[in-house]
Amino acid sequence: MIMISFILVLKELVGSKKSNSRKYLLIGGAAAVVIAVVVVLIVVLTGGEDDTKDNGNSSPVIQQGDPITLEDFLTGKLSSRGFSGDWSPSGKVISRDDRGSVLAYDPVTNETKTLLGPDREDLLQGFKFDLSADERYLLVARGYGKIFRHSFLAVYDIVDLVEGKTIPVNVKGARQALNVVEWSPVGNSFIFVHQNNLYYKASPEATEVQITDDGAPSIYNGIPDWVYEEEVFSTNIATWFSPDGKKIAFIKFNDTKTRLMKIPVYGPPGHPEYQYPHELVVHYPKAGTPNPEVNLYTVDLSNPTNKIEIAPPVAMVTPDKDHIITSVGWATGDRLITIWKNRVQNHAIITSCSNADCMEVHEIKLDEGWLELFSAPIFNKDGSQFAIITSQDSFHHVTLLSTTTKSAQALTTGKYVVQEILKWDAESNLIFYAANTAEDSHVLHIHAVQGQVGATPQCLSCAVESSPKQTYFNAQMSRKGNFLVLEAKGPNVPWAEMFEWSFANNAVSLKPVKSLESNTELRAKLEGKALPKVQYHEIDLGNGFTSKVMLLIPPGADLTGKSGKYPLLVDVYGGPNSYSVTSSWSLGWGHHLSSNRSVIYAKIDGRGSGLRGDKLLFQLYRKLGTVEVEDQITTAKKLSEQLPYVDGSRMAIWGWSYGGYASAMALAKDANKVFKCAVSVAPVTDWTFYDSIYTERYMGLPTVADNRAGYEQSRLTSMFEKFRNRKYMLIHGTYDDNVHFQQAMQWSRALETHDIMFKQVSYPDEDHSLAGVRPHLYHTLGRFFSECFELRD
Repeated sequence: MIMISFILVLKELVGSKKSNSRKYLLIGGAAAVVIAVVVVLIVVLTGGEDDTKDNGNSSPVIQQGDPITLEDFLTGKLSSRGFSGDWSPSGKVISRDDRGSVLAYDPVTNETKTLLGPDREDLLQGFKFDLSADERYLLVARGYGKIFRHSFLAVYDIVDLVEGKTIPVNVKGARQALNVVEWSPVGNSFIFVHQNNLYYKASPEATEVQITDDGAPSIYNGIPDWVYEEEVFSTNIATWFSPDGKKIAFIKFNDTKTRLMKIPVYGPPGHPEYQYPHELVVHYPKAGTPNPEVNLYTVDLSNPTNKIEIAPPVAMVTPDKDHIITSVGWATGDRLITIWKNRVQNHAIITSCSNADCMEVHEIKLDEGWLELFSAPIFNKDGSQFAIITSQDSFHHVTLLSTTTKSAQALTTGKYVVQEILKWDAESNLIFYAANTAEDSHVLHIHAVQGQVGATPQCLSCAVESSPKQTYFNAQMSRKGNFLVLEAKGPNVPWAEMFEWSFANNAVSLKPVKSLESNTELRAKLEGKALPKVQYHEIDLGNGFTSKVMLLIPPGADLTGKSGKYPLLVDVYGGPNSYSVTSSWSLGWGHHLSSNRSVIYAKIDGRGSGLRGDKLLFQLYRKLGTVEVEDQITTAKKLSEQLPYVDGSRMAIWGWSYGGYASAMALAKDANKVFKCAVSVAPVTDWTFYDSIYTERYMGLPTVADNRAGYEQSRLTSMFEKFRNRKYMLIHGTYDDNVHFQQAMQWSRALETHDIMFKQVSYPDEDHSLAGVRPHLYHTLGRFFSECFELRD
């Protein structure tokens, strides 16, 4: 399900899943008097003396610099820049300069070559540029036409960098919009998908070979349907080349039995062609309804019309054919590794196949939790082993599996969480990965460890000198050679730098190669701004668990509370395995509220959140809308009790997507009226109306035999009476293909037919991100919370 990050990025909002991105109550007796704030870490982003500013009902503040305006946020004036390049198969960085030219940087020679200059203005209109493995050809995608979150249509050209000519990627000699084009990892062959059929070309000027011919509006070959794109692969392709480029594997998605969702398109004002609304029709499986049927095939590209089907494990076969494929990868040119799951995703089997001859190499079953296993396996040099992330003693770690036996070994252990495996280097046998620490779940560091059990991991980013200090990192590893781009994401202004790594005497060393982004202009702009201070808290919930909290404190605020207190607004997401409290840097709407309106902006991770182990994570299994919501209420209440500068009479909550559901449920469950008001943006209101793969992973099936009672208890639409005489606003876009507008209509119908007052804003033809109406949206939110907090303009 989508996780929302409040940074304006084109038409999309980023989730922390991969949101995606993306992503408390009952205090009694002695527990109420225990000191709740266990840890308080304050990262001072600005300071010094300033003029006093009166913010209406808020206490006086001493500010340095100008407050952050809504325009600063909406226009991205104060957004950071990161690494915008891509590693080519040969180890070069493909990027664009300020004039739009396409460049290739070679870190070995420290030379930059222009692939497309200003003289190719037509091609520079492209939005995607990929270099072939032999470096002779550049693939250019133009004419972006969004379909869903990751998918799009585009026309493609291939530039011959030797002869300078341009070769269009046509279908049967005609220019066509294509779903995807993907180079082979060897040479210059490629596959593409047109009208849901898969094609292969042995070279840019070869005649295309059609691999499938059954593509239709309900059958997708080599590209995912809606639910697999959104909830499983998080990409627009479901085709995988073998490492030698001689074979492919692909999935066919048959949505014939998957029911249709019809979404009206009202059109812009003054256009007669919309006299009768148009429709977007999407195959969208909801909880308990038929899933797409998936079939996995391999193809030897020397005979591309001959397909071999890979059968699912016997234990996954059901009459409804509703098993799920979550990951596919080639160990060698002949051996394919696939992860299969049952429909409710608590049972997984990993198979290793040579042609159609398959064996099971690993199996996982859970009784009180779910399995994710969406990341592609990472293979060693000879393809005899692969690394995936599985649970070891309740924490997610790197696990080594064999491709030919049922051998499984934990490579990393401890009370921390590995979030991503970045690379298994063929020559050094080093595995690079990103993980937090046992001491601080909100940090993220890059590590390396030898691919053998018993090896000691080494933190690479910990040793990188940076002033001010950074604790949240990402790394982009070169596909070939010993280079990586290290991105310092926070807590201070981000930067990106390329390093060359070497391995000697059982240790990895990093040598700086090139600074790629320092955000110098942003730093200069921020010097003139009154920035909030960031606090991290850990709150004892009194139930054996703690919540993690991040607060944005108004600049110059009186933390003694003697001169007055500040309203607090909770920004909730709360979805299973999501997390909002990290040390990454950002500047969003909350910074505007804190800097400009003297509001304390809070993010809270309680039970059900990620980064702190399965015991905390699985607390909400089969009962969404319970513990994750209770912990938001409890934590907010304890913050007002323990922090003298928080005004407990002026606290509110809001959220988007799952967060919209959580904010409404918080108001419904808030018997003590901890929150004065709430806003839901694009909320789920009934889980039977949301997609099957996401919902059933956490809730099971909505049947009497499984978990119908859990679905009924999680249904917001049955809690209308809890909203009587409460301040609440509902916001939703009518073109939302993710959380359908139907959810808002069901909820508003329940409130209206019971004569319960609330505010509602509907945005015609806006999707889940509401990207086309951001100024109106944030002005609406600002006015609502100003009234709730009784702030004077």
